[in-house]
Amino acid sequence: MGNQFNVVAVVACFKTLLFLFNIVFWLTGLLMLVLGLWAEFGLYKYMEMSPEFSGTAPLVIIGVATLIVLISSVAFSGIIKGQPVLLYIYGGFLICIFMMELGVGASAICYRDTFAKGLHDGLTKSIITYNPKKANFDFAQATLQCCGVSNYTDWMRLSPQRVIPISCCVDKTRCVTANYSDVYQRGCYEVLSEYLMNNLNIVFAIAIGTALLPLVGAMVSCSLARGIEKSKYDAIN
Repeated sequence: MGNQFNVVAVVACFKTLLFLFNIVFWLTGLLMLVLGLWAEFGLYKYMEMSPEFSGTAPLVIIGVATLIVLISSVAFSGIIKGQPVLLYIYGGFLICIFMMELGVGASAICYRDTFAKGLHDGLTKSIITYNPKKANFDFAQATLQCCGVSNYTDWMRLSPQRVIPISCCVDKTRCVTANYSDVYQRGCYEVLSEYLMNNLNIVFAIAIGTALLPLVGAMVSCSLARGIEKSKYDAIN
């Protein structure tokens, strides 16, 4: 009787821990979803200026985050009902998420090494093939307050028009681009690299920092399933 009471107490403890974990995991998925959407719609115009940028990267984060939110929402029912089969399935799902997050983290580290060079080459190409009607470079220069790759002289050296675009102007209502004091002095490569790396580091830190969370949840979920099976076995015998 005493042994059965101990098993029931352990099961109750594991159930509480898993329920609390699932709340945290659900919130983590929601946070990742917000970050993925932000990367897709807020950073995309900047990141696609590098030829090394893969447009699927934010979509992968959004997909994984959506999966986490949906599965963890369903998992609340399995935890409350205490069904071992569902708990084992949930544990397996968490291990899969753990492996996926490790893969995303490893890819992110490799991507950072090639991103800087790709960005420099991409910005240079954007000036050489500049088209005012569809230029993300204009958007970057206006919003980040920069001009050219290294500085404004890149436009006079590399662009087909050999003129500095209006997006380089500090005050666009009163600007003469031939007057160099009217344009931004910092180059976009330095500004954009700093801006993207600071923001991408947030995404990478959260993804890598939470990578161990699913592994912990998988262990708790499987332990709870085994505890429930043992309590049922002890009750029969």
